[in-house]
Amino acid sequence: MEKESIPYIDFSEFPDPDSEAFITMSDEDFERYEISCEYIQIGTSVPVGTKVESGFFCRQEMADGELCDGSISVTHIEEPNQVRWECRKCGDTGAVFNHENSIWDNSHLSDKEKELFLEHLFSDISGEDYFEDEFYDLQWGEQIGPLFDFEYFINLNDRHVEKTGELTSEQIKKILDCDWTDPKSSIYLKDKLTYSQLKNCIFFYNALEFLSLLTEEGEFHLTNSGLLKRRIVRKLIDRFIWPEQYLAEVNRSRNNPDETDVWLMHGVRILLDLSELIKQSDKSYRLNENLLHLLDEENAGELYRLLFSTYFKEMNLGYLGSTIELPHLQYSVPYILYKLQNHAKSWVPVEKLIPDILLYSVTLELNLEEADNNIAIGLLYDDLFNPLEHFSLIETRQKNVAAPIEIRITSLFNAFIEFNLE
Repeated sequence: MEKESIPYIDFSEFPDPDSEAFITMSDEDFERYEISCEYIQIGTSVPVGTKVESGFFCRQEMADGELCDGSISVTHIEEPNQVRWECRKCGDTGAVFNHENSIWDNSHLSDKEKELFLEHLFSDISGEDYFEDEFYDLQWGEQIGPLFDFEYFINLNDRHVEKTGELTSEQIKKILDCDWTDPKSSIYLKDKLTYSQLKNCIFFYNALEFLSLLTEEGEFHLTNSGLLKRRIVRKLIDRFIWPEQYLAEVNRSRNNPDETDVWLMHGVRILLDLSELIKQSDKSYRLNENLLHLLDEENAGELYRLLFSTYFKEMNLGYLGSTIELPHLQYSVPYILYKLQNHAKSWVPVEKLIPDILLYSVTLELNLEEADNNIAIGLLYDDLFNPLEHFSLIETRQKNVAAPIEIRITSLFNAFIEFNLE
């Protein structure tokens, strides 16, 4: 199959990100825009003429239906002013031009700032990274981490808890830092749930199907970029359960999707990797034989607890959600669960619920005190409510288009989470 040539990209032809035209861009144009932004940032962060590995892999489709998956290098040249890319494997090449003075052009940064940007860009992101990032400190000043002066932000009305019935700062600290697997802890996640209770949970069911197919195949071979082969992706698509309309959107944008096109599938793979249920070696995945017992139906509750704990304690919530790090939000998840039990027993509009379930540090992190907080609410949906719904711990509904979305906890929430607060 003759590879498709990619034309050079005039960056000035993309609509302004604040415009309606940008919002209505086709998926294909938006993908070209995103990759152009990445190449511009990388290329303009190294000396002119320096070839640098981008960390991206070629998406040219080859004769066997798989992607080329070769390593993409990027170079910034001045005559003419372009950021060029080239695939070392298939030879695909192209360039982005008219990018000068865009927000993605790092040419104006100092050498130190460029170094810090690249260090941040190529660093691995995980749920443990409540990072203190020097690059962002340079750009926006020091940010408060989840453990920095946290006592001050825990409960501003601590002196009045007897009147309000709120938790004391000491109780909140206990619930934030406790061992979720200890029955005597402030929050205890039970592992005696049955398969029938969990079979409709998207994360649980899909993780089990992933592991079951891996058992049948023996191993999953990976592409050069560490992704699942498309043959496996197609099989998992057929076996997984999906949120309403999710798969239709994937099929609408890609005829032969790869793992990155099916982000929820990618999320399951990352979750299983972090949970150590699968092991990667020699560009393939195999089952962790020490945890094979978790595939048995009688151990469904133990598998579910492991997946939930890994997702909210070890995986960066923004990785599968907003792509933005929100360390205060992630750190306060146990407190949020406690508050949901009290405030979301029946249907409640999310806008009304939010002030009751967030610590003050999270409201600062999300800028919820701003008049227009739609962006903040969107972040909460992406990083908090969506994964809780995929774990079947909450459900959402919208009575009509004009009405706000409502939330309530499920029976599984009460069966899974136990609170022990004195």
